[in-house]
Amino acid sequence: MEDSGSRLPARQDFPHLSDTHWATLEKMVSLLGEAAFAGFPNLPAEQQRARVERFDKYESSLIAHVSAAAQEAARATMRAEAQSAAQASATNTASFAARPTTAKPVKMSVPTFDGKDSDSIDFWVREIEIALSAGQIYDARAQVATALSNLGGRARAWAMARETATPGYFTSWSFMEKELRSTFLLANVAYRHRSSFLRCSKASGRFKTTSWSSTTSKSPWPAHPSLRTSR
Repeated sequence: MEDSGSRLPARQDFPHLSDTHWATLEKMVSLLGEAAFAGFPNLPAEQQRARVERFDKYESSLIAHVSAAAQEAARATMRAEAQSAAQASATNTASFAARPTTAKPVKMSVPTFDGKDSDSIDFWVREIEIALSAGQIYDARAQVATALSNLGGRARAWAMARETATPGYFTSWSFMEKELRSTFLLANVAYRHRSSFLRCSKASGRFKTTSWSSTTSKSPWPAHPSLRTSR
């Protein structure tokens, strides 16, 4: 092989690697670039396998760490939301049960929740609750129908799959809310943490670039007297 360190690997050049090892090697080169492959073909077969296995083990441990952190963050968020919901439970229950007759129902427009990672399920749930209260919608199935009509994308596909498989699956709005949170909240939290991390990384990069530019823009040597403009 010529210039093996400057091109992507070819499968036939590594018959001693299993399919699993080969898949990991491709992933390693894809993530780290061709520089990670430099010198790899010159290693003995055992060292090649050992390097691939080390990368696979590192990747697995990193994924497990990130997943555990995201799950813990989601659990903390759910605990905080549960405490907040418990405090407002009595007020909300009384509001839905009172069925006021003096005020006219008000139909509110609620943005569609598509189930994307960037969609905020917390805001959407609160908007649904406000719309149900303003519209004086107290029947359990009517509340579910209202919520279903404001779902879109994969969130709607997820909900309708359950309603189609088991008609009346969502027996109440409170049950539907719990099911939605258990399905989409973790992705919401992971997205917020990832976005926060990226914003911090970009801000750090801009600071370093600005600092370097301001340092290099000033000449370290004083101007020669003969070059100074006389006044």
